[in-house]
Amino acid sequence: MKKVYCDISATTPIDIDVIDLMNDINKNIYGNPSSVHKYGQKSHVIIEKARIQIANSLNCHQEEIIFTGCGTESNNIAIKGILKSNSHIISSSYEHPAVVNILKQLKHKGHDITLLKPEKDGKINPSSIKKAVNKKTKLITIMFSNNELGSLNDIHEISNIANKNNIPLHVDAVQCVGKIPIDLQKLKVDLLSISAHKFYGPKGVGALFIRKGIELKPILDGGGQELNLRPGTENISGIAGMGLAISKACEKIDEKIAYIKSLEERFIEKLNENNIDFIIHIKDRLPGLLAIGFPNIDGQSLLIALDLKGIAVSFGSACSSGTTKASQILLDANIDENLAKSTLRISFGKIHSFDDIDYVAKQLSEIIKRIK
Repeated sequence: MKKVYCDISATTPIDIDVIDLMNDINKNIYGNPSSVHKYGQKSHVIIEKARIQIANSLNCHQEEIIFTGCGTESNNIAIKGILKSNSHIISSSYEHPAVVNILKQLKHKGHDITLLKPEKDGKINPSSIKKAVNKKTKLITIMFSNNELGSLNDIHEISNIANKNNIPLHVDAVQCVGKIPIDLQKLKVDLLSISAHKFYGPKGVGALFIRKGIELKPILDGGGQELNLRPGTENISGIAGMGLAISKACEKIDEKIAYIKSLEERFIEKLNENNIDFIIHIKDRLPGLLAIGFPNIDGQSLLIALDLKGIAVSFGSACSSGTTKASQILLDANIDENLAKSTLRISFGKIHSFDDIDYVAKQLSEIIKRIK
């Protein structure tokens, strides 16, 4: 049976060159990077090379990048590290749990939280952020792209609002890096979280961009690694893998985007050829991420049927009883509840061929026709 992994937005397979590099480092370079001897300095050089690779890919200074264990940790360090007591924070209702759950905790500690809902295009309206700002606002945290919808927020305009009001802006860009160009010399955000496993790098390693002049208080106690913000002996091979992965992902990115969009077009064309009724919820979205509804078809059942055919996709969420539950993110974006229950997230990447796309469209069409 053919197998096609179409859940790129959840995680990506590791690039073979990244695997080879990490294996070589794990075998041959094992010194503690904080040690002054040659073994340690070899490890230290590897970390700094990766820091330069990330900085070059995002067009920032290498001193503005610290390594973390994942995007979630980057979000924690950024948000908790910049806040003081009794602050007002502006965010959105459809942030990743890595931000939402931080905000819930901060609310219990006395911070005032404003969560803005997306509009029908799946975006947070910058004017709603502007209206929400008050004298106590100490942070704006808005994701670059929503992980379920693929909608792209206008971070340029949001950063203008933040800068004019002298409010730090944190952006969870985990879903975007390696999929669209990001230039941090042009994009005036203060803090930006990324994670290697979203761009064909290893799991368990991430990074945080901290613009020069932004001061964070440590939320972890330990050694002085990573500007004293992420203490602990570094994951040398993982960091090296992240550096190589982001370099490969961002190289000739326009060509990669064009290819991913051609896969999308092929998929939509094949569904139309098979007279499949579907709705793509978001027009302005990340390349390769389709939040696609199939009216009157149960999304959870469709996911399972596709899985039996060797095809991996994603469905919003399911409650503990096992019954299908519409994703709150889709509901917040004003998508009808029944249609939300019929919506899958199908995401394509560089690993896919046109043959893969044809197979997915064919199996999906046959399953839908059989269900109906």
